[in-house]
Amino acid sequence: MSKQIAINILKQHSQRATIRRIAVLEFLMEQAKAYSLTEMERLLSINIDRATIYRILQIFETEGLVIKMIDLNGTCIYMFNNQNHNDSKKHPHLRCKKCDKIVCLPCLPNEYMDKLDDFEINQIYFLMEGTCKECLSN
Repeated sequence: MSKQIAINILKQHSQRATIRRIAVLEFLMEQAKAYSLTEMERLLSINIDRATIYRILQIFETEGLVIKMIDLNGTCIYMFNNQNHNDSKKHPHLRCKKCDKIVCLPCLPNEYMDKLDDFEINQIYFLMEGTCKECLSN
């Protein structure tokens, strides 16, 4: 089922539904986590070289299918851009240090964004890390 959804999403974005693109998109759609390029290379169900994964992620980021974040180690991580990200409002994310689950936090207040009006903002990487309730209770 998720394979057909991935194909439909690619078609909606006028992207060719190649085996590799479907595999990367399907993998990210099934996760509540963000993954680095290295992790995806290791975990994908089909064998795809690192450069191909990187090119696919660049296309997906341009199309708005994935969100690119920078973790506290300076590593780029990618997650599927689900309904929480369909609007263009900027909001921070919180990642659990134990289970790696990513949670969207509320949008930044207008006063904050108004301060940025004098700039042309291309990217906002705002990722906080902590420990989620489930991991704290375990």
